[in-house]
Amino acid sequence: MFVLRGTVVTMGPGGDVLTGGAVYVGDDGLIAAVTPLDAVPDGFANAPRIAAGGLIFPGLIDLHNHLMYNSLPLWTEPARKVPWTSHNQWGGAPTYSSQISRPARLLGAAAGRALLRYVETRAIVGGTTSIQGNPRGAVPPDNDLVRNVDSEKLGTHDDFIRVSTLVADSAEALAPYATAVAAGRGFIAHSAEGSDPKLRSEFRLLEDVGVVKPQLVAIHGAALNAEDFAAMRAGNSSLVWSPFSNLWLYGATADVKTAHAAGVRLCLGSDWGPSGTRNVLWELKVADLWNKAQAVFSDEDLVRMLTSNPGAALSAVWPHPVGRLERGALADLIVVRGSANDPYRSLIDATESDVRLVVVGGRARYGLRSLLKPLAPTATPIAVGRLSRLIDYGDPAVTWQGVVADLEKIRQDPDGASARVASFGLDGDAAPADEFVLLPDMPAPEVVADALDGAAEPPPVVVPPLEPLTTGRAWLDAVDANPFHHGLLSGLRSYL
Repeated sequence: MFVLRGTVVTMGPGGDVLTGGAVYVGDDGLIAAVTPLDAVPDGFANAPRIAAGGLIFPGLIDLHNHLMYNSLPLWTEPARKVPWTSHNQWGGAPTYSSQISRPARLLGAAAGRALLRYVETRAIVGGTTSIQGNPRGAVPPDNDLVRNVDSEKLGTHDDFIRVSTLVADSAEALAPYATAVAAGRGFIAHSAEGSDPKLRSEFRLLEDVGVVKPQLVAIHGAALNAEDFAAMRAGNSSLVWSPFSNLWLYGATADVKTAHAAGVRLCLGSDWGPSGTRNVLWELKVADLWNKAQAVFSDEDLVRMLTSNPGAALSAVWPHPVGRLERGALADLIVVRGSANDPYRSLIDATESDVRLVVVGGRARYGLRSLLKPLAPTATPIAVGRLSRLIDYGDPAVTWQGVVADLEKIRQDPDGASARVASFGLDGDAAPADEFVLLPDMPAPEVVADALDGAAEPPPVVVPPLEPLTTGRAWLDAVDANPFHHGLLSGLRSYL
């Protein structure tokens, strides 16, 4: 247990910002009190007291991602001169398999544990404490760094949430999810991703099977209109907005102005490396850029999209509140450098260098040495761009340097790695017991092609260099090169 003192931005219904407040974190991973709103709880007399030196926010929640692909760079199809109109199109692009699916599959099969640690590290340096999009395959025995929304059990044996990554196209395919929702489980589903109005039929199918309820989290919804948003509001469902990915692939994004006017709960998700931001802290900046032109949301509205709003969606099925700093909530929190006079703008403008501390489930996992060392004595060093930080993987034998080395082995010898995992089978069924195999949750056209080719030798896999953990000028140069977003995303340079 410990006490974290500073300016507490609670993100509660009243929007309380407590200058000179304190968050009391219990050994059970829950918040015992937030003062001065609550009385000081018993048992903390000898607890460490840490001066945050910044703004204390709830941990950031990334409610849409595909973690397995987050070591990869931004992707464009060179032959494509106009934006895509549907999620059904780009998975068949000529370079998709060689540049996205094959390298991700190889890393997931040959170094799955290291890959998962790498992508979770990339998330936590941006203040993420919960993230959706756990790869299929081996589920980690515990959360190394952040909560994996898809597989989070919260200390129980319950499976709280079902996820449909590839869009179900029939009532029969959705039947198991409808049964789960009827039993009170959550359901996270891709729906209407793209600009083609025909994609609205995907959402209507969700309506037809009766899952548009508080437990539904619909991802993208870029083709939805006022009628659909009215249905979402009636069901108290949530919509995850991924503006960078939408603009990158389709040149357009969800009509969040209409959704907001309808009262739909909006959340943010950074999607994945090939068409997304480094972490959800940067997705917040994309939303801010969009909002500067549209003037729909307040700064507080935007910050709620990655704190209390996704927290409300998850709290519909999780046994403890999340996304707010209040007594009884999950002790997931971050400390960010900023001004107490303008806390929401401070978070919007913050970059990875402003993240001072990240706590997940009451455990300090990442941050400045001065803040982390008293709370996590076995934490190890990590270089984050030019920054020097500490990180705690829960095992002092695991280091960031070792994670990178394990992935570099595969990148340097992809042929050898491919030969080693060839015997695992397409679903990893034959993998040795000590292998940690991750499987793709996105289109993998080569799986079918390789099976049809039989004895034919599959093409060699080229694994690109690992992407840096922080957002920098090289990544922004790649952003500038894509014309589909009409220059809107180039405005991200102003936040560096």
